[in-house]
Amino acid sequence: MFMCKVRLLARLGMLSLPAAALLAQAVPADTLLNQSTVIAASGVAAPSEFSFTTSTAQALVVTLSDIQQPAPFKTLQIAVTLGDTLVGTASVDGSTGVTSATVNLPAATGNYEFHVVGTPASSSFGSFGSFSVCTALQATPTACIAADSYSDNIQAPSTASMTGTSTLNTTFTSAAAGTYNVTITDDQFPLALTTLSGGITQGSTPITQLGIGTTQVTLAAATSYQVLLFGKANSAVEAGLYSIQITDPTGKGIFTETLPVGELASATTVSNPAAQALSLSLKDQQYPSALSSVGVAVTSGASLLGEITSTGSTELSASAGSLSVWEYAVAGAEPGSYTVSLNAGTTSLLSSTQVVNPASSSSSATSYAFAVDLPAPGTYNLVVNDFQFPAALVTLTYTVAQNGTVIQTDSSGNFTVTAAGSAIIVVEATPTIGSNASGEGIFGVTVTTTGATPAVLLDQTQGVGGVFATQTLNVGESGAYQVTLTDLGFPTTFENLAVLVSQQSQVVGKIYGGGGFSLNVSPGKYVVTIVAATGAQNYGLYSLNISSAAPTVTLTASATSVASGQPVQLSWTSTGATACTASGATGWSGAEPTSSMGTAVEITADSTLSLSCTGPGGSATQTVSVNVTAPTSSHGGGALDAATIAALTLLVLALRGGGRPALPSRSR
Repeated sequence: MFMCKVRLLARLGMLSLPAAALLAQAVPADTLLNQSTVIAASGVAAPSEFSFTTSTAQALVVTLSDIQQPAPFKTLQIAVTLGDTLVGTASVDGSTGVTSATVNLPAATGNYEFHVVGTPASSSFGSFGSFSVCTALQATPTACIAADSYSDNIQAPSTASMTGTSTLNTTFTSAAAGTYNVTITDDQFPLALTTLSGGITQGSTPITQLGIGTTQVTLAAATSYQVLLFGKANSAVEAGLYSIQITDPTGKGIFTETLPVGELASATTVSNPAAQALSLSLKDQQYPSALSSVGVAVTSGASLLGEITSTGSTELSASAGSLSVWEYAVAGAEPGSYTVSLNAGTTSLLSSTQVVNPASSSSSATSYAFAVDLPAPGTYNLVVNDFQFPAALVTLTYTVAQNGTVIQTDSSGNFTVTAAGSAIIVVEATPTIGSNASGEGIFGVTVTTTGATPAVLLDQTQGVGGVFATQTLNVGESGAYQVTLTDLGFPTTFENLAVLVSQQSQVVGKIYGGGGFSLNVSPGKYVVTIVAATGAQNYGLYSLNISSAAPTVTLTASATSVASGQPVQLSWTSTGATACTASGATGWSGAEPTSSMGTAVEITADSTLSLSCTGPGGSATQTVSVNVTAPTSSHGGGALDAATIAALTLLVLALRGGGRPALPSRSR
């Protein structure tokens, strides 16, 4: 039967990444990553996130409003960040009747991000809530700036039903009296539903029956109504998908959702940045064996945009905004795996490979799958490495296969294929669980070509247990960076929070519990992995900054004092610097290289010699002081006596006068 899968890329149902565009794209040399992100615990509603950039420093105000459609939120909160700094929070308490809250923003330029979390009115299946965020000048707080404002829904995730049935039980409030249209559509994914029917009630009073198609109903103004729908899947698959849309008398949608039935799991939410054509593809990897059935569908609101029910691809058009990707797979007697991708041209919105176990599987290990395209026949190298962070894994085993056939690897991880094409690596991992272990771990999978200059074909990290997310950074040039991880404490602090940076399955740095570390990088790909456990409110907000470290300078002199006119040897080194400037002496001025083993500088007076170096991370200066000493005299036979000095004086005077000096008489 259908089994829940583990995503292999950053955009999980558990995690929203507003900086998802950072995946596999080049980034500026001075800042590799600068983001704030909400993590949600498994089983709660995914957060909603929105960002805008302002180039003008203006005093702004943000207003969060509970639209109360289809029902008020139990809790609704917003955090606003500027870069990686938390600048304000606000919350709406539905129990008090207050439906809006505001946050005053500093007059600054940069990228603002909104992070909205909420608990819909009911925790059962079919829990929804709608909100809006208005950004305006503080002088005119109700005049929303359209490009910097947005609205969205928050939906509690559904729970897959092993009975093949699901019930929608939610409420909505009519804003005005008149005729409302309720449209229900069976999306027939993976097959048509056997039953889909229900009704609208007001308290215990039936208002109208509902079924597939459009039903018109006259409703009173400002009245709460309840929607009840029952769906039963085809017994051959025990899973289904349908949509419901309720529009008011003006044609405005007040409830627009696509919902799963039976064993169909909750969708993965993907952010589509612009209205564009998309390509959806699905491939049964047929390893370890072929799947009994597999399918994928993409929806937007209540609209089915496209679906695939076997290996293949299809084109679809989508508006900007959130898309839902629904996946269905059933294994036979043996485990199977498949790959799904959603692309906008050459940009990937979603790409994952997943393992599906048979319903009878009782293994304590978790299976993960990774697909890699091998460009030509030949020998390749595979490394699967336990990072032992936060704790070592109990077991970590793997196999590699192509076209369903297992390929042997030697003790160095080398394997040989006879044809180009896709290969799949299946990894079995078991975390350590006990009083001193959290049941979490991380491993890396790397595939490279062999030879003198191996090319990296796959470099992926995977979390086992807990909440994980990964991002790939393309670094274009060498440099020194500082990695800083901060728990922003919204809505509460994390129980634990950690980051690990790796390259080709080797750890290059890690933080546990917040803080930072220095990172020296060379051109290439790096993988950043976050692992977290949220606090009591099931959400947490962290910031992660990877920016060029401030330069360092070390300047030394061969002596601290010399005779006037004598040279002193200066040597220096720097890190994170692209240019250096000297000052302090006639021969020590202007541009200098970023390092030197020795440069002679003539000193004629007491001097303070400076070297200032700048780089992407800032500037640094170091000085050395060199003093000039007075010359000393030496008189090889000792000091002259008075008689000798007098005789020398007479000799000098005589020579000046042209005569011969009179010799002093000698006494008998």
